[in-house]
Amino acid sequence: MNPLSSHPPRSPRPSTVSSSSAINIYGSQNIYEPSEATVPAEADKEEMDEAEAEELHELKPVPIQVRKEEVAQQSVPYSAEVSTEKSKKMSRPFLHTLLYAPPPVLLELIHAFSDDAATLSLLGLFGKKFGDRAGRFSDWCWLIATLVGLVENGVERQMIGNLQHDIETRLYSESMTGTTAKSKPKGTKLDEKELSRLRKQDYWLQISRAKLVMDLIFVSYDIFKIRRFNESVKTFTGLTAAILSSLKLYHGQHNVILKKLM
Repeated sequence: MNPLSSHPPRSPRPSTVSSSSAINIYGSQNIYEPSEATVPAEADKEEMDEAEAEELHELKPVPIQVRKEEVAQQSVPYSAEVSTEKSKKMSRPFLHTLLYAPPPVLLELIHAFSDDAATLSLLGLFGKKFGDRAGRFSDWCWLIATLVGLVENGVERQMIGNLQHDIETRLYSESMTGTTAKSKPKGTKLDEKELSRLRKQDYWLQISRAKLVMDLIFVSYDIFKIRRFNESVKTFTGLTAAILSSLKLYHGQHNVILKKLM
């Protein structure tokens, strides 16, 4: 409608389409009533919902069942490898261990066998001639083992002496800087403990050396058949070696017992 026009507004025309014709045009039902065409859409929607539910169910994390043995192996890394290595070590035969043993151990083993053979010959299980040969061979093994022990003892004492010298030099240089008993750093206290431990170790190495010297004198009188002061020297050296061995044994067992009690 034009507002500037002089003609009056037109009245709205009535619809020429009846209700019955509307039914014929839009179908058997009215347009305002729900049609049957919406039913397939709702079915499709339900199928889509079911498909989404299945996808969500597939995406949910599936609980993994782990055995206790696997958890134990994962909690302790390389536990299986360590157990297999231990089993391999335990399954080694005696001959393999004997072949790969160090020479001092083999020497001590031969010495023990020959000494036992000489002792059994004294009991009458072997002949006297065999017993004498076994006893002489045992003495030579004892002499060589004693010399090897003295060499090892000297090397160990030299190493400990070098360590002691280093620690004492470090402690002296720290003492010259003006540190007091209250202002001692943690490194100084550790050095003092290490120095005391090395001194104890050197003390027991000296005991071992004295015992080896007594053994060397005793076996030398037997091998080289020295007649001068034979009985008195062998008695003194044998008794001294036995006392020193008892002290070493008591010290070792005493430390083991203290560690178990602590």
